[in-house]
Amino acid sequence: MSKAKYAAIVHNYNYPTDRFNKEYGIKGANKLILNLIETAGKQGLVKGLEFNMDESPAETCTGVNMENWKEVKSALDANGLEIIGVAPNLWSSYAFANGTLGAADAKTRKEALDLVKKAMDLAAKVGSPYVNIWPGQDGYDYYFTTDYPKAYDWWIEGMQAAADYNPDIKLGFEPKPYEPRSYSTISTVSKSLLMIRDVDRKNVGLNIDVGHMLYAHENLGESVALSMREGNKLFHLHMNDNYADADADMMFASVHFLAFLEMFYWLRKTNYSGWKSLDLFNYRTDPAASIAEGIRWMMAFDELIDRVGMDKLEELIKNGNAVENMTFFRKIIFQQ
Repeated sequence: MSKAKYAAIVHNYNYPTDRFNKEYGIKGANKLILNLIETAGKQGLVKGLEFNMDESPAETCTGVNMENWKEVKSALDANGLEIIGVAPNLWSSYAFANGTLGAADAKTRKEALDLVKKAMDLAAKVGSPYVNIWPGQDGYDYYFTTDYPKAYDWWIEGMQAAADYNPDIKLGFEPKPYEPRSYSTISTVSKSLLMIRDVDRKNVGLNIDVGHMLYAHENLGESVALSMREGNKLFHLHMNDNYADADADMMFASVHFLAFLEMFYWLRKTNYSGWKSLDLFNYRTDPAASIAEGIRWMMAFDELIDRVGMDKLEELIKNGNAVENMTFFRKIIFQQ
């Protein structure tokens, strides 16, 4: 029986805007952080919430910071929820437009490291065991603009310094092939695992955002298996879906079915014990309803594996007969 832990990024309970139509958020009646926590609590499906570190004024804040963390913690406790992750905002400041821990400018690298340390301090205060690092601005857009080995080495040095700052806080970086940069420095699971080896710290690992991996054309099940093979270096998961061409952050399992089912098999096979956390941009669908449906789909995958049994799925892999496998899944799913 699965003991899966389901979660969501808290601001996913809001309507987002897109870069063309800024009225979405207004018409969607965006809520502040304590309202979002209450919404998640009343829904009763997620057990954990992730937060961005947001130092906006209280009247616009949808994250956690050094000023509001006690209120956030109290609201979580009142709603029976855990804080499972804090993410420093390494992507929206103009200061980080040309990179963070891998920036060519030493001052920028220090500012980024200081922000990561600040997020780790905040995580320790609010009771989060994990800090998620998405280096969206680290990469390049044009040829002959980047010293690739140096950028790689700066990232190793930065992650080592952050890891040593507080070994009790896990750090997971989140690869993405591109966007907003044309090429991301930390782009794939395989490249991330190589960097994690070089960082060589027990508290440094990986967050797989399945949407990023889908449009990087990496196999989800294989990515899980290899990450866990590296010494349980898969720390966290962000769950969504897309058409393997862009980071659409669509409702989970709305496109890829068997890919996710195989991924869930490998999560069970490798004894993954972390959270399965939804990361959705609900532009035109009701946010709370989209999250609820995503959680129910994840539950359904776990329940299907319980019903089929790991032994049977292992037998399918061992036999390796694609036609027989499709016959089996058709009969199980559609009962015909």
